[in-house]
Amino acid sequence: MRPELLKSLVSRPPQTLMLPKGFVDAAVLLPVWEGHLLFTVRAAHLPHHAAQISFPGGRFDDGETAEQAALREAWEEVGLEPGAVEILGHLNPTLSPFGYRVFPLLGHITRAPRLTPNPEEVSELLWVPIQELIEAPAYAEERAVTRLNQPPLDPEDAGLVQPGGGFKRRVWHYPWRGYDIWGVTGNIVHDFLERIKEVRL
Repeated sequence: MRPELLKSLVSRPPQTLMLPKGFVDAAVLLPVWEGHLLFTVRAAHLPHHAAQISFPGGRFDDGETAEQAALREAWEEVGLEPGAVEILGHLNPTLSPFGYRVFPLLGHITRAPRLTPNPEEVSELLWVPIQELIEAPAYAEERAVTRLNQPPLDPEDAGLVQPGGGFKRRVWHYPWRGYDIWGVTGNIVHDFLERIKEVRL
């Protein structure tokens, strides 16, 4: 997938998403190399999202931008050199049930990556062909939100508010070769693929 096409996917400004009380900022990187997206399988002992599929990323350090946080976390988690990544732009931010406002950044890897995953955080790396994600039998489910101070995660979730103030969130699943790419990661993948479909129409 050409860098010019990738850059066109993030040419429009991302949606604005206020930081809810009690939430902190985090960033994830969507690294693209020769038509593949890089995912990690999180280590089984981690306190949140253990053994789930995610993008490299994590919370901001003091004074960091989203770009700096995403590149630093990708370096710490998988050994992806910051100088080998061209940040192309932002996808829409979203909220995690664990109290994060997440900024997804699309990045083009500019030279053949030599990755060394950190076993404390990552158990496996997945290079997933983007075309296979487009063709995956994706589906969405509605899940109840139990965090008391959390607003709807995405604008479309506002229609799922329940009597008494609770609400459900829409969560996307992308089955791929026996793996389930879902949750916040699945929702970010959905945003990414919908942009590709718009460009190709």
